[in-house]
Amino acid sequence: MTASTRESALENPAKYTASVSIGGNAHGPVAAGHGITITSTGAADPRPESPAADLSAVHRVVLTTDIQGSGRHDNAGQRHLRRVLAESLAAGAAELGPQVDMFDRGDGTLVVLPETVTVVVTLDTFVEATARALREHNRAASADYRVDVRIAVHEGLVDRVGAQWSGAPLVHVARLVDAADAKRALATAADACVALVLSETAMQVVDQGYCRVGPSAYRPIPLSVKETSGRGWLRLL
Repeated sequence: MTASTRESALENPAKYTASVSIGGNAHGPVAAGHGITITSTGAADPRPESPAADLSAVHRVVLTTDIQGSGRHDNAGQRHLRRVLAESLAAGAAELGPQVDMFDRGDGTLVVLPETVTVVVTLDTFVEATARALREHNRAASADYRVDVRIAVHEGLVDRVGAQWSGAPLVHVARLVDAADAKRALATAADACVALVLSETAMQVVDQGYCRVGPSAYRPIPLSVKETSGRGWLRLL
């Protein structure tokens, strides 16, 4: 560990463990490459992880992100966007405590949350902490370095074979994050840095009054992406 890494770890002690795999997306393999474990000191553990047990039909909250307008940036800009997103998601994960599986999708990240993390905890804790970190970055950033993100949340039954997650919820959440109305709303909202899109299933939890932010903060938006059609629920943060 270098001196700068040690200083960073002391200044920003992580309270979580995250398994990170690089490559793939929800349209094909959702994980590729080798997992990295971030320890409680914030340092990468060089020891190989034990193979995870395969899981079948387990209920999980799944979340995906997409950086708004990332294609406008050059390579240096892309690295900046990805670093800020990773740090913001790490801030969200630090509020949870349990292990969070995150998979790099290039201009976004697929997140599979532990079985103990509910939709309520996802919205009230993980999403809010992630949005808070993005706002703090944007307050100090110039217009060229501002980072706005779309986040979609869904839940359902998924499978894990080795380090790879699969299942219809992963495909559906990838469609939600690409909803055209969410892109337009975030592009025209000067005071928002996150467009949060919920599936109908996740919105049912909000409708029951379990979350700190109630249903009046959301509005329905049409969903028509590839072979998927239906409705999502949009809130700007």
